[in-house]
Amino acid sequence: MEYLPGGDLCHLLEHQGAFEESKAMFYTACVVLGLEELHRNNIVHRDLKLENLMVDVHGYLKIVDFGLSKDGFRNGDRSKTRCGTNCYMAPEIIDEMAYSRAVDWWALGVVLYVMLMFQFPFDAEDDMELFESIRNDKPALTEELSEEAQCLILRLLEKNPCHRLGSSETGAEEVKAHEFFEDIDWEEFLEREQMPPFKPDVSGLTESTRQSECQAWGLMPPAEAISAQAQALFEGFDYSAE
Repeated sequence: MEYLPGGDLCHLLEHQGAFEESKAMFYTACVVLGLEELHRNNIVHRDLKLENLMVDVHGYLKIVDFGLSKDGFRNGDRSKTRCGTNCYMAPEIIDEMAYSRAVDWWALGVVLYVMLMFQFPFDAEDDMELFESIRNDKPALTEELSEEAQCLILRLLEKNPCHRLGSSETGAEEVKAHEFFEDIDWEEFLEREQMPPFKPDVSGLTESTRQSECQAWGLMPPAEAISAQAQALFEGFDYSAE
């Protein structure tokens, strides 16, 4: 795994507080493109959360931790495996119903809400109350948020997965077309030509320093390189072992 000096979004929020909409828009756009790539490759993440969104050396987000992801999951496929992090779980996962890739878009709605509101949309004293809130409550929004931001949050946190933004056959294209992203040039974004709101300072880090940091976190290189055939399966993703 490459060195990601910006840390995760949870860490960034703890230090900076709620993000301005322009900043939240940038990071949300990063995740939209990441989910688009995953879903295009028939992968559902199922554990999208602030801690699994890390800032790379260029200031862009990377989706990490595929421990709960499921591959071979095509558009229209369903699963009943209950997994994920409680605060980010979609209602259909909680109720152990057959769910689709729309669960990733729900989790993105939670991420966006926390970035803008600095609190979770559904919260409670215990898990039972939390799940009841996720099933039944409408997330509280402030008038300080733009109509576009409020609309996107509510469309992503739609209880009915069939009506949730991103659940249609067009998937990510439906999300990208939302008015919240009106100022985003998606082609420029893919080419990383958009200026990130925060870029980690790595001027004092040498390559050996980066390697020692990774080793300190237990990120040791594999004993043997995997075959080129196996490595090809991961082309286009942020993790590779060579």
